[in-house]
Amino acid sequence: MAQQVLKLRNAMQEYENDRWRIISSKVGSGFSPAACRDKASELDAVEAVEEEEEQEQEQHQSAYTSSQLGAGPSDPGASYQ
Repeated sequence: MAQQVLKLRNAMQEYENDRWRIISSKVGSGFSPAACRDKASELDAVEAVEEEEEQEQEQHQSAYTSSQLGAGPSDPGASYQ
């Protein structure tokens, strides 16, 4: 079993190396496989921050809208006492 796990890990690492080599060849000269991998990591981090900021904005807008839609004097469902 341990031998199969080792083979799986090796295969995954070979795939990862091949993947960045292929990507590098498609990007063109001046970008090594390592440079492409590093830049992709940077882009992922930036996108994660942007996505988090968008979610925070949506939550703030949702909370604002909910508070504005609360029962009030113009709400026909509000009870009059």
